[in-house]
Amino acid sequence: MMMEMNKGRAMNEKIGLFLLIAFMGVGMVLGTSVSLLLWKIKGGQGLADMQIAMSNPAQVDFIRLTQTILAACTFFLPSLVAAKVVNRNPLSYIGFQSKLNIQTVLWGCFLMGITILLSGSLASLNELIPLTESLKIYAKSLEDSYMKQIELMSVMNDMGDLMFALVVMAFAPAVFEEVFFRGGFQNMMFRASGNTWASILITSLLFSAIHFSFFGFLSRVALSIVLGFLYAYSKSIWMSIIAHFLNNAMGVLQIYYLRMKGMSIAASQDDKYPIWWSIVALIALVYFFKYFKRAADGIRS
Repeated sequence: MMMEMNKGRAMNEKIGLFLLIAFMGVGMVLGTSVSLLLWKIKGGQGLADMQIAMSNPAQVDFIRLTQTILAACTFFLPSLVAAKVVNRNPLSYIGFQSKLNIQTVLWGCFLMGITILLSGSLASLNELIPLTESLKIYAKSLEDSYMKQIELMSVMNDMGDLMFALVVMAFAPAVFEEVFFRGGFQNMMFRASGNTWASILITSLLFSAIHFSFFGFLSRVALSIVLGFLYAYSKSIWMSIIAHFLNNAMGVLQIYYLRMKGMSIAASQDDKYPIWWSIVALIALVYFFKYFKRAADGIRS
């Protein structure tokens, strides 16, 4: 009887995973439709016209708004709906109602600091991966497109702009992406398979791939793995949101500093460290994660 119940739950989670991916596609269409509607209300002509406007610095406020709407519709709403399908209390299922204490948060932030060093060294390793000339050109075009989008969204002239950028470029993506990748995909995959490592690794590969950046692929995989374990050990989506926000916020603050100094924000993408640092960072992560797990376990004991 118990085995049949477990099989039933696993099947339920697999259905949830399928729905999560399906709703993600629906969410993208919804987000684009809402953005287009707002563009027409604003006086725009149509989709082609809106796409042109998305590369216009004069439309930075609209670009920030539509990017936030698109992320909410693509990641946040699908996760809530899918969680509601498989569980009567979707907020608890995702991990919004799990408790945290200050010790757990501090250890989590400390681990994220180590992860930033790990990501920098992995960026150096990523550049050593051999590519054909055509793939190099394609990868470079993806990076250039990403940098143009960052440049447009990161127009900051004063502290007010900085605060707004922290909300739009750091906090909102942290909430939407963590709810989808950790609270949704990783959570459902773990409940379906019972394998923590597999659920975190597969989620991390998806997390990195969806950012469409070859040169940042390994760095984002490492970031996602750490976020995955923070979520798995704490059982709280807030822990991974806080850590993800910290990572994003450091990037926004660096861009703000460069802009105030009149420097190109491309310099913010050059934070690469010696490859051997990755070994030191990995050892540090493995060692200090036991203190994070001990702090997280203490909340539930």
